[in-house]
Amino acid sequence: MVQSATVEVDPVDTRDPQAFEAVARRESRRLFGIAYTILRDPTEAEDAVQDVMVRAWRAWHRTQGFGDQGPWLTRICVNRCLSHRIRLRLRRGRETELDAQASESGPTPSDPALAAAFDGLSPRQRAVILLHYYSGYSLDECAELMGCRPGTARSHLHRALTALREVMSR
Repeated sequence: MVQSATVEVDPVDTRDPQAFEAVARRESRRLFGIAYTILRDPTEAEDAVQDVMVRAWRAWHRTQGFGDQGPWLTRICVNRCLSHRIRLRLRRGRETELDAQASESGPTPSDPALAAAFDGLSPRQRAVILLHYYSGYSLDECAELMGCRPGTARSHLHRALTALREVMSR
């Protein structure tokens, strides 16, 4: 007599790989831009996007019913990049190699003085500028994506714009 084995279905098996792949293709370039703006290193940005996609895949079954996964992926990406920068600084206790490379790489303004000022902004200041002005999120949405309060996002934006205006007024 053959006994039938009971097979438990893992929630992972219920995911729709085609839907995930479509979202990943659609969002990966945008997420790379966000990661690169914060991390200022293409290799680190690629690693960040890869990590975001792995985290998203693991939680994909929880996104059923979401209209657009873009903001969800953006939040994962911003949080991952900001926490990575903090870990690097804590581990090294000094300026990171990424900060040293920031002035040499990145999509920065064409004016050298403005580019230098942009590179001198903190990762959170660059993130809020990118999210607000380039991606079109409101400041409340930026705060949610960055995992901070709206007042904190406004403060980061204010400080960033003040620094950039100072350079432009010279």
